[in-house]
Amino acid sequence: MRSISLPRANGLLLLALLSVALLYVGRLFFIPLAFALLLAMLLRPVSNWLERRGLGRAGAALVCLLLVLAFIGGLAWLISEQGSRIADDWPQLQARLDQELAKGQQLVQEKFGVAPQKQVQLVREQLAKVSQSISRFVGTSLKGLLGVVGGLVLVLLYLFFLLWQRRKFRQFALQLATPDNRPEVDRMLDQISKVGGQYLVGRLLSMVFIAAVYAIGFSIIGLKNALLLSVIAVLPTLVPYVGAYIGAAFPLVMALAGGESGLVLPTIGVIVLAQFIDNNIIEPLVMGSALHLSPLFTIVAVVLGELLWGIPGMILFEPLLAIIRIGCSHVPALHPYAYLLEDEMREPRWLKQVKRVFRRKA
Repeated sequence: MRSISLPRANGLLLLALLSVALLYVGRLFFIPLAFALLLAMLLRPVSNWLERRGLGRAGAALVCLLLVLAFIGGLAWLISEQGSRIADDWPQLQARLDQELAKGQQLVQEKFGVAPQKQVQLVREQLAKVSQSISRFVGTSLKGLLGVVGGLVLVLLYLFFLLWQRRKFRQFALQLATPDNRPEVDRMLDQISKVGGQYLVGRLLSMVFIAAVYAIGFSIIGLKNALLLSVIAVLPTLVPYVGAYIGAAFPLVMALAGGESGLVLPTIGVIVLAQFIDNNIIEPLVMGSALHLSPLFTIVAVVLGELLWGIPGMILFEPLLAIIRIGCSHVPALHPYAYLLEDEMREPRWLKQVKRVFRRKA
């Protein structure tokens, strides 16, 4: 058995540490670029279709950019339009919260003997202590909002140029390889483009399904502002694993604040039903083994992404790790790493049969 030399092991460890440090230090540069790359993979078929219809490459890229802006604008309009209804209901919600606060004060008085006036005084003292912290938080939030707007502008700019000059970038990657390896590099680039697009399409279809089930279920049980609650609850599901729980918290809070305790259990039932169907039926159908990542390294990607890039990293590191797996699978020396990252679970038999039916119809 051939052993790994100490200098080689140290070199690999140093490379890994430098890569992690570079990702962290350069996150303001890499995050918009990574989002733009995934969107470019998603919109590449649309751009190709527009070019086949006679539209120039720059024109097709511009249309794709407008589609993204239209989607963002439509989502913002829907949230603002539905949000006005919550503003109209806010006096009722505030009255309900005041009632719950009074009950809490009475419970504290009974358990600890602290009068409500004393409780209010203690709360005011604590608020005075944290006022400076709140001011700093508001300032940080405003800077964060400006950062989001600036990041969105960068994503759109990167997206336009990636779509416009995608063939040039592809030829650049092919020219880096030797003539004998160019067919293999070409296949690798095709697989990378497909995996990014499939992941985003699958994730979006899954979100649409969950939002539809939420909207229908919340409307049936009588929860107010069902459409807005569905949209807000489904947006965090972009983050794997934890997003579903974060999104479910908002409709539950609104059900509690609505003044009708009988809505809580039906709301939980709708959320559990939607997540169960999505996890066991919808996601296997629309996403399948698009990323083909081991469950262990999927969790690792989410945790590492949060540590390095925050919430954007939790969204981006899973498909980025899948791209790394594809690259390793096309380099013989890196095949062991591809084997380590890939998912060994086979597709369920029912999923294979469903896919055969759709292929026959197509």
